[in-house]
Amino acid sequence: MMRGAIKNQRYHLKKKYFNGVPANEIRTTSPVDYMSNAQWRDLIAKWSDPKNMVRGSFHILFLANQF
Repeated sequence: MMRGAIKNQRYHLKKKYFNGVPANEIRTTSPVDYMSNAQWRDLIAKWSDPKNMVRGSFHILFLANQF
């Protein structure tokens, strides 16, 4: 149950602070109190990885075709 809550929390962080934000405007410091700056930078690095970007795009397209 905790794992799902953490994943959901990261989803909302990505949606608010990463998706649709130009690369030069992405925050380098954590926008939330419960996450260190190092943890935030690790998330940004993960989200910026082309492998993860393709996987996320495929998942969105797959879900869009389901309905």
